[in-house]
Amino acid sequence: MKNLKDRFQYHFNRLFSRGTGLQYVVLAATFVALALAGTNAWFFGLFGDRALEAEGIDADFGGGFLDAFWWSVKHAIDPGAFSEDYGAPFAVLLISFVVSILGLALFGVFIAFISTSVQSRLELVRRGNTVVVERGHTLILGWSNKVRSVLDFLDATGRKQVVVILAPMDIGRMQDALKADIHRWKHLEIILRSGSTSRLSELERVGLATAGSVISLAYDREDEGQGEADIEAIKTLMLLSAYQSWRVDPPPTMVAEITQLRNVEIANIAGGRKVPIVSSSEIISRIIVQSARQPGVSAVYEEIFASKGNHLVVESMPDLTGKTMEEISHWFPHAIPVGISWKEGGRTAAALNPEPDYDLADDENVILLASEGQVSHEPRPAPELSIGPGDGRRRRPELGQILILGWNDNIDEILTELDAHAPSGAVVAVVAAHEPGYCEEYLSVVTPGGFRNLRVDYRRSNTVSRNVLERLAAEAYDSVIVLADESSGDADPDARTLLILLQMADMAERSGDRKLPHIVVELMDSGNRDLLAGTPAGDIVVSPQIVSLQLGQVSINPILGAVYRELLSAGGIECSLQPAARYVEPDAPCTFDDLVIRAQGLLETAIGVMVEREGPGIGRGLVYLNPDKNARFVLGSEDAVIVLAQQVYD
Repeated sequence: MKNLKDRFQYHFNRLFSRGTGLQYVVLAATFVALALAGTNAWFFGLFGDRALEAEGIDADFGGGFLDAFWWSVKHAIDPGAFSEDYGAPFAVLLISFVVSILGLALFGVFIAFISTSVQSRLELVRRGNTVVVERGHTLILGWSNKVRSVLDFLDATGRKQVVVILAPMDIGRMQDALKADIHRWKHLEIILRSGSTSRLSELERVGLATAGSVISLAYDREDEGQGEADIEAIKTLMLLSAYQSWRVDPPPTMVAEITQLRNVEIANIAGGRKVPIVSSSEIISRIIVQSARQPGVSAVYEEIFASKGNHLVVESMPDLTGKTMEEISHWFPHAIPVGISWKEGGRTAAALNPEPDYDLADDENVILLASEGQVSHEPRPAPELSIGPGDGRRRRPELGQILILGWNDNIDEILTELDAHAPSGAVVAVVAAHEPGYCEEYLSVVTPGGFRNLRVDYRRSNTVSRNVLERLAAEAYDSVIVLADESSGDADPDARTLLILLQMADMAERSGDRKLPHIVVELMDSGNRDLLAGTPAGDIVVSPQIVSLQLGQVSINPILGAVYRELLSAGGIECSLQPAARYVEPDAPCTFDDLVIRAQGLLETAIGVMVEREGPGIGRGLVYLNPDKNARFVLGSEDAVIVLAQQVYD
């Protein structure tokens, strides 16, 4: 008997573990069986003369099976119908009582099923496990401190769109992280889903097949380093490159973030070289070093990468075939031709700042720095120069002595980039809270070949200590880089950066004769930028924002991936701020067309000017990118012309 009971309980549990659909089928079958059992009252005088005198018993269809079945169903549904059988035979009353009680129990189970189903559905929604049915949406895979900046970029495009975020973390944590900013995104509808980005079933659940664009972020885990974040991103890339079940034509544009430069080649292989890769550490390190070499250039990059204002676009213009770059440079009232792109072995290649006499081929696209996408053009002759020549001398960046305050996982990329630009014998002093042995071992692993031009002098100290900053004598260095410090274990590295800058400003003010060098500051939160007003911060690089802007731009136009690589690569074309006296006599009125012509004569492409400003503030000066060709300037000795030019070294 016990064995029979156990078998019944086992099969019962198994039956109800197969989902709510089967549960409802069993419930409906039980209800029908109960109603049929109740029709047995027909044999006990249900439609006799005495029974028909009761209020609840009718024989509208001749007192047959249909009337009996309806009477039974009524009692199973409504237990109160039992009171209407008063006066019927006892057997009929007994059957109606049993049917009413069992019906009450059955409907209690039914209500419990509904309640459980609703709760289960709400739990699925809370956990982010439901299916997304969208088309043309932006799909963000992964989670990091760049999510908000990516959403800022997408919202700034002004296009109404649905953004679906899939990340392997709790929905509540994602909602809390976005809660303070979600009201700012007027053009976005944000849908959060929890799940693994390296499982195909999860990607299909969030509408991969119908997405308009896909942005894969390296997922930040508190217990993992950047290398582990790249492993998850590489798995995602393998799925994206192999996916063939697209239900949109063309398939979505895609871009993926990889944190470490050494993992980029593996990521390219995983993505079949079809998905553009953005190496966050590479971008950050290059812009930090470029800002140290070219004070003020971070503001230029920030505008170029932004979704509004002046940014790079790639256009096919067959009517320009055979024209020279010098010839077309004056044809665009709201844009500046800065380079060309073409297909090479199935991949996109780009070249910036081609020589003025370069002829455009029919298979080449034009890269332009354009204002709000305005790329219309009309032929017009080159204007005549209205100014005398400048001195033609180029400023060569000096980076012989560099001071780095702080340490994070990008330090090896920053040192490698400095090594590519610095003269032989350059010295980099790094000050952080790590033990010297840790730093030596770290650098020996990530840069096993050492550095060609640099000598790294590491010192363990507290960078917010006034005594330490006094002894470091920052004024003796060519440039100072203040990193978002992870070595001290502080939860807010930006607060530490602010303390350093405040003390350096006070030290310089108190000494009177102490002149601080150019200071490049790395921030993790763009909201802290305003706090640096009045400090000696020169160039400010907001790491998550810079990477997010590139991810957003490349997700919209993948061709820009090759353009940005060319713009930021060492040894090629760089964005350079050169003294205005190189092109025009100081304080002599000129037009921007004049500067374009002068720059072409020096094999450079002028893209704007930087005008020195007086008074406190952040940054070196006011940047005017892509001004009107007829805009007039009076540039002094402290002003600069922003050009694309071949990199030069000490």
